[in-house]
Amino acid sequence: MSIDTDVLIIGSGPVGSAFARLIDQQRPGTSITMIELGPQVSDPPGANVRNLPLGERDAARERSQGPQGAPRGDSARAFDVEGTIISPGGTYLASPGHQSGMPAAALSSCVGGMGVHWTCATPRPNDDERIPFIPAGELDAAFDEAERLMQVTTLPENPYGSAIKAILREHFGDTLPDDRRPDGLPMSALPQPDGSIRWGGADTILGDTPVLLRADTIARRLLVDGGRVTGAVVEHLPTGESETITAQVVVVAANAFQTPQLLWASGIRPDALGRYLTEHVLVYSVVALTDDVVTRAGIDTPVEELVKDPTASTFGIPYTAGIHPYRTQVMHMANPPFPVDESQVAVGAARFVAMGNGVRKFPRAEDRLVFSGTEVDGWGMPLISVEYEVTERELAEVERASADLRSVAESIGAFIPGGEPRLMPAGTSLHYKGTVRMGDDGGAASVVDDRSRVWGFENLFLGGNGLIPTATVTNPTLTSVALAVRAAPAVVAQLGD
Repeated sequence: MSIDTDVLIIGSGPVGSAFARLIDQQRPGTSITMIELGPQVSDPPGANVRNLPLGERDAARERSQGPQGAPRGDSARAFDVEGTIISPGGTYLASPGHQSGMPAAALSSCVGGMGVHWTCATPRPNDDERIPFIPAGELDAAFDEAERLMQVTTLPENPYGSAIKAILREHFGDTLPDDRRPDGLPMSALPQPDGSIRWGGADTILGDTPVLLRADTIARRLLVDGGRVTGAVVEHLPTGESETITAQVVVVAANAFQTPQLLWASGIRPDALGRYLTEHVLVYSVVALTDDVVTRAGIDTPVEELVKDPTASTFGIPYTAGIHPYRTQVMHMANPPFPVDESQVAVGAARFVAMGNGVRKFPRAEDRLVFSGTEVDGWGMPLISVEYEVTERELAEVERASADLRSVAESIGAFIPGGEPRLMPAGTSLHYKGTVRMGDDGGAASVVDDRSRVWGFENLFLGGNGLIPTATVTNPTLTSVALAVRAAPAVVAQLGD
């Protein structure tokens, strides 16, 4: 069986959805088929599960947890604050038994991808986090469009949040540039008239774009004809039925593990494929806020009565090269991310913040995914082994990042027992990059060019965090959508008039 489409998009997360919407806007009437190996778990497709009632949210997360749909990765990852810390619900270990270098590496498989489970943080990268070979003006314009697609905003402040921000600004004083001072974190979110938040997901980006969505469908291999791909062989997992989808253009926007895995399975194996694996090395802490925050806020209403979302406020302290070489994320919440004996720590009406410092992981070819030629994973695809090391270079920054968190904590409260700064297991961030990295070197140490096209191919494009080639600490989703913005015109050019 075979079907024809103009564009085949493999992966339904925020980046795949951005490609679909942009292509449709720039070439109305284009037929777009989107496949996703996971099931649809929310309505509309790709909606953030944080918008669902608790019971439905839990069910959606369980269905996103891989081939067996079981929370087999949860027991090793106790925290559940999304974004700053890994969210166990909705994820599964990337390659159990074969990821000792990155023990917490996890994926999510569902319509909407990780955009169904993410925190919605969308800050821009700064300084040497940015991709140096993309002209600054072009990159900024792409960020502008990405923010429009993702409906990025800064959420309204509540009195406690305003007090926390003021204290943080006093703590840093004039050490940071004016545009890098502690402030509300840009989020893909829509504040509602009743004070609740509708959190962004892949559906926010896709909107009403007409696509043929095929859930529970895996791409087994791309079909290659010289310097072109002609489509893909796919399988509907519930029935085991295979078919061929032919396309003028193919976009692979799975994730930083499964995108290179599909290329390898298809015989597309450039030297850089799977290499230069990075993430945010993460230092994490939890602080009980002092009564000074309550006094500064001018109220003593318990925070859980003040706001309608469990995360009351989120602040960011941006990366600034040579001054603040981390991105600090401060999440104000009514309840801590793990059980706390409140008799051992003073906890006032303002309650808690979880604070994390993202630390750079510098790209090395040795940090990589290795694909087996004989063994398969739970999806029946080439088994992935992860070779990865946090080196002395990163550990030195971890020490400084921990000291930074201790200093910040002293200004707003005290660490709860067990909440002192700690280095989280590799993979905790969920922000994996570099495995199909972008470059301007003709493919010597990269997989795609600056328009996301695979070197040596006319009509094969990639998307996702795996393209980001730099050492970054900033949440990567906005950057990945911006790269799709830059790539879309090149995709459309392949389709002709």
